[in-house]
Amino acid sequence: MTGYMCKYAPIELLAGFDIAAEFLLPSENSLDLAESHIYPSICSYAKSVLQHSLKTSYDAILFTDCCDAMKRVADVLAKQANQNVYQVGLPRLADQRGADWYADILERFVNELEIEIDRELDVERFLNACPNTSNENEQGDYIGIVGARASLPLLDECRNLCNISVRDMTCASQERYFDNPPENRKRSALMRWYASALLSQTPCLRMADTSARKGLFADPSMKGIIYHTIKFCDFYSFEYAAMEKKMPTLKLETDYTATGIGQIRTRLEAFFEATGKQKEISVRSSVSSKAADYYAGIDIGSTSTEAVILNSDGSLLAQAIIRTGAKSKDAANQALGNALEQSGLERLGIARIVTTGYGRKAVDFESRHITEISCHARGVSCLFPEARAIIDIGGQDSKVICLNADGTVADFAMNDKCAAGTGRFLELMSVTLGIPLEQMSELGLHWHEDVTISSMCAIFAESEVISLIAQNKETCDIIRGINLSIAGRVAGLVGRIRAEGPFVMSGGVAKNSGVLLALEQKLGQPILVAQEPQICGALGAALYAMT
Repeated sequence: MTGYMCKYAPIELLAGFDIAAEFLLPSENSLDLAESHIYPSICSYAKSVLQHSLKTSYDAILFTDCCDAMKRVADVLAKQANQNVYQVGLPRLADQRGADWYADILERFVNELEIEIDRELDVERFLNACPNTSNENEQGDYIGIVGARASLPLLDECRNLCNISVRDMTCASQERYFDNPPENRKRSALMRWYASALLSQTPCLRMADTSARKGLFADPSMKGIIYHTIKFCDFYSFEYAAMEKKMPTLKLETDYTATGIGQIRTRLEAFFEATGKQKEISVRSSVSSKAADYYAGIDIGSTSTEAVILNSDGSLLAQAIIRTGAKSKDAANQALGNALEQSGLERLGIARIVTTGYGRKAVDFESRHITEISCHARGVSCLFPEARAIIDIGGQDSKVICLNADGTVADFAMNDKCAAGTGRFLELMSVTLGIPLEQMSELGLHWHEDVTISSMCAIFAESEVISLIAQNKETCDIIRGINLSIAGRVAGLVGRIRAEGPFVMSGGVAKNSGVLLALEQKLGQPILVAQEPQICGALGAALYAMT
């Protein structure tokens, strides 16, 4: 078996030698083996290919020199005694000049294979492997995954969550179509015909002329775009930045490991909820065995869990806030129990329960679960109908949500791969400084000197804080620097989706006056805060329970 990873790879030629080929879309749990052979800052897909290839017994790996990262992977694998590596040059032009150049490369590749395996190319077998019918798109509306190749777990997740077709339109989608071969069966003529067909596919962004890619976004049946990029690969990020976003668009960056799908799922669910394309959730029958007029929402976060109970007219009867601890299900039960005790109700008196947040799927007594993106939007728009953007700094992630005039989600951006700019970051800084969070909130309002914490990483930022302590900087100045660092992170999310006020801040960090002030100064406008900002998500969940 020969592995390959480029849609321009000449796999039909391999078939002409009776060599089976497998397209590589690996999704590894970690990339530690690859990073022991290659620099960590190289494209995550390239590292994933290297990790997979080092662990798998392929007879050979077929590379095109599509980018420097893949060239480096080919160099590493070429040193491994148990694998053969084929490297084929790839033109940057898809015109006749490029086809002629690629044809020469392919003819040379065939000649080298014939010498290596001591067998001539079987022309008929080669031609039979060339599909002569185009891959016609299925009919009906669909969501398109565009950009850099997506992993199989990501593709599966999208298809499991979306109620319409999801099409892979990334650089991994192969549109190989070969019209009638030339009557002249001389090798040079066949290779020119073959090279032209390979290069006629929708160009990847490494081609000199990528104008044909505009056709990817022109189909009226496409109802939304999931634009995928890969960590440490900039090509597709450039295309995303230049896109005219004329339909709902979600940008996802992954590191190509299987372990990140859990965090990606929240973004996907929120996108499908906002566009009305989520699969129907089977709502459980009423939790109550008798007629009930009360509804509960539970927001199970990584740090805290909140529960809210509403009566039939939407009035707040009870609320509870507790630490989540080690078990999300236990925290949900306890928060709901506290709210029930406060309201004087029993669980049988609750008609429906909706869960949201980090642990929304960890319980087994909810009527349904909805993402925190949608629930924060619903809760905040109930409290502040004028709101057009929400800033929510949670324990695990930070997010900015743009709202339509009716309070529905228009767009959102999340930071969920790093602790910097989150509640966890503040907790870490609290421990480092030896100051309670409540005291940090107050001290952050009284500074004398602007101190800059420049690191984009929570661990490195902690080192900067320790260095500032060693320099005898005032504690209030260091806290001010921490607050500005968080504000800078959030402002970046605001800018990414072009969010505009009025702004509302939800979540526990909204109680930190220093962070709030730093955000207001960074954004240049006031930020509204609810009397109890931590319950906004649970409130939204309870409002969904009423519908």
